[in-house]
Amino acid sequence: MTEGPTGVGAVDSLVGWSVGIVAVAGLCTLVWQVLRVLRRIADRIDTAWEDWSGSEARPGVPARPGVMPRLGDHDVQLGEHGRRLDDHEQRIVRVETRIPDGT
Repeated sequence: MTEGPTGVGAVDSLVGWSVGIVAVAGLCTLVWQVLRVLRRIADRIDTAWEDWSGSEARPGVPARPGVMPRLGDHDVQLGEHGRRLDDHEQRIVRVETRIPDGT
């Protein structure tokens, strides 16, 4: 066995193995952290998609409509009450004229 920097072959071998083990452990930790971040991002994307598209009913959980059906329901409700969008725009203008602009 050739002698390394310390002059003791067993110590040199132990240092080499230690460096290798620490490098592998560091790489595993890095991969683990990257996977955790990717999972969090995927969960957020999944939640946003579920909010957009809605979800089916499950045992103990009622169904939730997506964004487009809810917007359609709002349009229907506006029509049921006999209000037109022009009526809402006029109401907004009246409120805006009562609020000071801060100047």
